[in-house]
Amino acid sequence: MAYNLQIDVPLYSGNSLQMQVKYQNLSKYKKPPIEATAPNGKVVKECTVYNGDVLRPGSTQRQWVDEDDKQYAKSELTFKYEGEEVQENSMTKIFQVEQFQPLSNYTDTYVIDKYYEVFASDNGMKKDIDREIAIKTNKSQMYKLWEKLTKDEVIARGEFCTSSRGFVASDGYLRAISVEGKWGLEIGIFKEEKIFQHLQEGKPSEVQTAVQTGLKKRLKMV
Repeated sequence: MAYNLQIDVPLYSGNSLQMQVKYQNLSKYKKPPIEATAPNGKVVKECTVYNGDVLRPGSTQRQWVDEDDKQYAKSELTFKYEGEEVQENSMTKIFQVEQFQPLSNYTDTYVIDKYYEVFASDNGMKKDIDREIAIKTNKSQMYKLWEKLTKDEVIARGEFCTSSRGFVASDGYLRAISVEGKWGLEIGIFKEEKIFQHLQEGKPSEVQTAVQTGLKKRLKMV
């Protein structure tokens, strides 16, 4: 499913860029369907058990409850962090580019959780001619941004929440894509910062070792 998004890029060559796009999660990874069977041949599944009773899916629900077991609706609650009231996330409608960072940050500094392909929107126009004009206009703006990201070897960072859940806003990294002569844009969501503890400085000196013979060859599938 594709979602609408406006991308704002301030102060690009003295002017701002703005484009209406759609984004879509293209991750195709699926866990293989592994089936567990008991010694008697029956298929078994992992379930939640309480006091020996199996709790079937749909038989339980989560509620907001105080120490006296009184239940509350979420709309009645106030959420705080370290004594200060906090606001729940809202789904990002405008991706505001806050800064440009080196392209190497995308692979060397941050762990990217999910990625979304970005493509030109038709702005919801009804007539074919209006849809065509909207797509061409947005695609032109996208290409200008792609050129900047490619030429300067940078990524564009901004807040990017794909849902209205949770209290910690996520950041997105807009990156230029070049594959077999074709171009495009993607947004990767920041998961965590990479922390390396064994980085080295300078080129290590080589150690000369005797060549061993008579070793058996190891087979390895590429």
